[in-house]
Parts: sequence; C-alpha cells; structure tokens
Amino acid sequence: ALAPATLLGTWGHILRHPTFWAFTLLAGTSYSGLFTFLAASSFVFIQVFDLSRPLYGLLMFSVALAFIVGTLVCRWLLPRLGVRRTVRLAGGCTLLAGTLMGVLALAGVQHMAAIVLPHYLFMLAHGVHQPCSQSGCVSPFPQAAGAASAMSGFLMMIAAFGMGGWLGHSLAAVGEGQGSVLPLTNGMWFWSVCICLTAWTLVQRHGEAHAAPERVAAAGPAHPAP
Repeated sequence: ALAPATLLGTWGHILRHPTFWAFTLLAGTSYSGLFTFLAASSFVFIQVFDLSRPLYGLLMFSVALAFIVGTLVCRWLLPRLGVRRTVRLAGGCTLLAGTLMGVLALAGVQHMAAIVLPHYLFMLAHGVHQPCSQSGCVSPFPQAAGAASAMSGFLMMIAAFGMGGWLGHSLAAVGEGQGSVLPLTNGMWFWSVCICLTAWTLVQRHGEAHAAPERVAAAGPAHPAP
C-alpha cells in the first residue's frame, strides 16, 4: 500500500493469470446465486407463500446447514477426485438444481418445495464451489495471496451489486402484491447455468495452478528474522 507502482504491478500480474480468473468466476457466479436467494427469498416465501417470519428464519437455518454439509462433502471428495473433478461434479449438481427450480416455476408449480428442495442441492454444491474457488484463485500467488484474495472478493461484490439492481427492479411487483416466484427462480437458473459453464470449461482447463513468482516477488523479498 506504501508503494503504489509495486501494488499496481502485482494486481496486473494477478489479473493476467488464467487460473485466477477461472476460480474467481466460479466464486463470483456461485456467490451471486446465493445472493439472489438471500435477496429475493423473503419476498417470495413471506409475501407469495404467506410463510410466517419465524418459519422463514428456520428455513434459512436449514439452508445454512445444507451449505455446511456441502463443505464436508467437499472435504471428502477432494482427496478422492481432485479439485477439477470435484468441481465438475458440483457443477452438474448446480445445473440440475437451477433447472429444476426454473422449469417447475415456468410450468406454474407455485409450491415452496419446488424451490426449497432444489435449493438444498444448490447449497450442497455451493459448499464445494466456494472452498475450491477461494483457495484456487490465490494458489498461483504464494507471495501475494492477500492481494489475490482481495481482488477476487472485489469482483464478487461487483457481480452481486449488479444482480441486486436487477432484483430490486424485478421484485417491485411482488412488493405491490403481484406475487410471482419468477424473479427468484429465473435468477437462480441463470446463475446455475453460469456456474456450470465455468466449472465445466475454465476450471477444467486452468484449474491446476502454477505459481508464477517473478512479478509478484516485486512486492519485496522476505528477510529472515535475526
């Protein structure tokens, strides 16, 4: 932070690395799917399905549990399948979850189970995508892991900001009493497709990180403690 030229050079080096982009896009799309559910679900479940607020809180608690289970599944799969195959499997689960949610809504099935059950599967896969992507985007930069993590998080928030703007416009009708689950289900379906495409293409191609310390090392060599 005290050497802007060095900092800019480090950021440029990070942004040119394909592994960083593969895992950052995976993290960003998966987080955007989660953000879509968090931002829209209260309108859908409370105003459209007339779910009480305490029950909605319990529902969100169960969603968080599904994510925790997903992280445990990720820990079990990684030694057996490796990062790329684990992410590929989770990408398929994400696509299935989003497609079920979207197709059922378009078919006129307005029932909580048509959203909640696919979303549990989405959250299981999210528990795989997030740990893999957050570690994967920093792995090529052992001497600049903090800068890589910060850049990845910044890009994730940009994606969530854009999605929030679209949801605010789309959910206006729900707030006026014109109940529809489509802003939630269409948003989840869109991000599920994006997650799957990233998991099946970029991560498969660039998922094995190779550290490139030459430029990142410009941040300054480590000096042994006396």
